[in-house]
Amino acid sequence: MKIDLRAISYINGIVICCLAGAMLIPLVYDFFINFGRCFKIFAPAILASVFLGGLIILSCRTNEKLNIKRTDLSLLVVSIWISSAIVCAFPFYVYPGVNLKFASALFEAVSGITTTGATVYQNVEILPRALNLWRFILHFIGGVGIIAIGIVILPIMKIGGMELFQTENSDKSQKFFPKATQTIGFFIWLYVLLIGTIALCLRLSGMPLFDSVCHGISAISTGGFSTKNSGIEFFNSNQIKLIMSIGMFIGGITFLEIIKCFKNGINSFLRNTQTNGYLKLVFFTIFVPIIVETIVNNDITFDGITSHIFLTISAITTTGLDFSDGYMHSDTILATLAVIGSCSGSTTAGIKIFRIQILFAILAAHIKKLSHPYDASMPKYQGKRIDENLTHSVIAYILALTLTFVTSCVLLGLTENASFPEAVRHVTSCLFNLGYGQNFAALHIGSKAILILDMIAGRLEILPMIASLCLLHNRA
Repeated sequence: MKIDLRAISYINGIVICCLAGAMLIPLVYDFFINFGRCFKIFAPAILASVFLGGLIILSCRTNEKLNIKRTDLSLLVVSIWISSAIVCAFPFYVYPGVNLKFASALFEAVSGITTTGATVYQNVEILPRALNLWRFILHFIGGVGIIAIGIVILPIMKIGGMELFQTENSDKSQKFFPKATQTIGFFIWLYVLLIGTIALCLRLSGMPLFDSVCHGISAISTGGFSTKNSGIEFFNSNQIKLIMSIGMFIGGITFLEIIKCFKNGINSFLRNTQTNGYLKLVFFTIFVPIIVETIVNNDITFDGITSHIFLTISAITTTGLDFSDGYMHSDTILATLAVIGSCSGSTTAGIKIFRIQILFAILAAHIKKLSHPYDASMPKYQGKRIDENLTHSVIAYILALTLTFVTSCVLLGLTENASFPEAVRHVTSCLFNLGYGQNFAALHIGSKAILILDMIAGRLEILPMIASLCLLHNRA
């Protein structure tokens, strides 16, 4: 099977140059606040990125029409994420204040760009503001940036961008606008608007401007990075926790369903099966423990309620902010909520609610058929029959996820000599892009490599990576 590696490399070169442009943001910011003290960090990273991206573009440029088939899109998506992560690691590697090896710098970049939120920095408060800002820009890029570049670039090249979006998010029923550029343009506008709104609310609640912008990005992208070592607890404000909870909750909703509200109204939004499931999950996991705690102990406080809401939504949306301090839920329950995840087409990770709903629909139909052998009814989702392709896709994903999880735990136990519970915590944190507190800096380079692959696999929902390996194997 022939793969057009020239075209794939060409697009990767364009993305790398775009990332070099993104590095100008913290560099310009640093000139305003610190008179360019971080120039030696970002200037070499920008030059290296421009050189690498430009070299790839020039070497792969051709007058012929780029020929990227639908089967090649998985390799394109995976290659963009890997090359972007390598380039985004440059500033962390160059920074002399904390001498990171490239494996650690790559781990930080992958964690940021996959919106995992795990960090190798034991003290993020000593980082220059410009470098800290770069961490949150990676969250922004991971939430929308890279996939937006792909959706904008591919239609220009007449090869169709919507397929790329469907490759990353396997719930393919979400195509709404006829043109990918129209979809992603509105998507970016909505994304920035939501971040700005949350940041403004945080600022009005007493959070400093820089922290407000960073945490606004972290909430909507469901990323998990914080400007403070103690996270949101540093600000000691119930109002800030509630605002962050609202931001993370919005980040867990299918963004195209939010877009539909602007055209079809709130009713179409509420009628969506996945959205309904998400709302019910959030409602149940928040209010049932509060009711039980009130009846049993009768000593519930407003501080306890806000912490409970914050931690629950942080887990469901796989944000992972202050994850380890469960109040009414145990850490095991919070981790289980993170494994389930939120809506497909959001910035979150996890299995996603629509897959759980489809599995239950198939199970219910099968049980019904056992009790009524002549019943010819078929399982349905969103009022439509679940076809075999979707069923196979969901089952394949669950199986691939399980095998990846088990394999990663075994490999991590071998490379790190860690106990099984420790390996499970590390793999859960990275594979489901949860990023809750672990001592990632002390891990062996082999362990970091495993967790880096887990973070990328979790963000891309595993199957594109497997498809890419199959493509390369067939080509060889």
